[in-house]
Amino acid sequence: MKNFIIFATFLALAFSGCKTAMPETQTANRQTDNQGAQETVKIGEGIYKVGFMTNPQTANAGEPTELMFTVKNKKDETIRDLQIVHEKPIHLLVVSEDLNEFYHLHPEAQTDGVYKTSFTFPNGGNFRLYADFTANNSAQIVQDFPLTVSGNQRPPVELKADEKLQKTVNGLRVTMKPDSDLAANKEMRLNFQVTDANTNKPVTDLENYLGAKAHFVIISQDLQEFVHAHPMSTDNVKGAEHSHEMNSMPHEKLQSPNEKLNGVDSESIVSAHVTFPKAGLHKIFAQFQRAGQVITVPFTVNVKEGVEEKPIDLSKAKFPAGAFKIIVSKDGFTPSEISFKQGLPLKLAFYRGDAQNCGSEVIFKDLHITKKLPVGKVVLVDIPTDTAGEFSFACGMNMFKGKIVVQ
Repeated sequence: MKNFIIFATFLALAFSGCKTAMPETQTANRQTDNQGAQETVKIGEGIYKVGFMTNPQTANAGEPTELMFTVKNKKDETIRDLQIVHEKPIHLLVVSEDLNEFYHLHPEAQTDGVYKTSFTFPNGGNFRLYADFTANNSAQIVQDFPLTVSGNQRPPVELKADEKLQKTVNGLRVTMKPDSDLAANKEMRLNFQVTDANTNKPVTDLENYLGAKAHFVIISQDLQEFVHAHPMSTDNVKGAEHSHEMNSMPHEKLQSPNEKLNGVDSESIVSAHVTFPKAGLHKIFAQFQRAGQVITVPFTVNVKEGVEEKPIDLSKAKFPAGAFKIIVSKDGFTPSEISFKQGLPLKLAFYRGDAQNCGSEVIFKDLHITKKLPVGKVVLVDIPTDTAGEFSFACGMNMFKGKIVVQ
């Protein structure tokens, strides 16, 4: 039986910890007719190749289709040990061209190194697949692929901004309230208030879905921008209330842990840091799990033009002599990997230049070190180098990651 195959070559990008945006892609002969495409993405230093296959070659609505992925390094060697992130090696997000259909799938590793899942498309038409994964010693990566499914197509649904940001799906009433106006290139917090649709009482029995209380996927109308966000922990939510970037927003838009959102106690609120990459219509897919059922709640919003992104200004940062500089931005920690000689004193100087990221703290779990990273401040961390080894560090949401190699 014939297979359909696409290969994409790209370089690893240190994506923002609170979101995952699509890398800028240089595309040659991109097609959506299942005959193949070749893409080249140049970001960072690590080089990988991603292969995508379907079996059968033509995906047909109403019939099972195997969706298969392979990841290879620059030596063309198959990578068999992708990192487990939120309980899975690959998160595969599938949407229809009009964003009316959304599916969250998880290809699993096979003995030959292929990651595979089977799915039956209910309708024909054009779809976009976003494979979200992390190879060892790389940043989080998202690569998208077009897929045309044969068979009966439903009428397209026009994408329109919701007049009211409240939806009721399968017994859950979810109200979304951003803590600021929706604008591009601006970090904000989306608050999702979850109540029982029948009793109107706060829902306190949400179950972990893939290791978190919720998952949020945001996709632009043109399918070019993709954000995969995860909920903030209780400590991160409380900490954000007092951080520089939260206090810089209009006070009436903040929600403290003791306040209410639309009259409902905040114990039923799930929050996430996000940044919309550009203006225009975007669809937000919020996923919750209750009583073993995964419930997807969609919102459509219109994002206005934001302030143009500016490079981080380091002119006012005062780095001590001999300290190793690490810049914290929407792209994560730069550099994210440091090699150092055993026995020499190592002092790291973290500098978070703006609020367009959720790296409000850095955690060295093995060293039992946690430091807050306020905007515009140099924060020093002394690292012991008396013994050789690796020390990992991450932001408070465990999305920005880095490591120190002492040798």
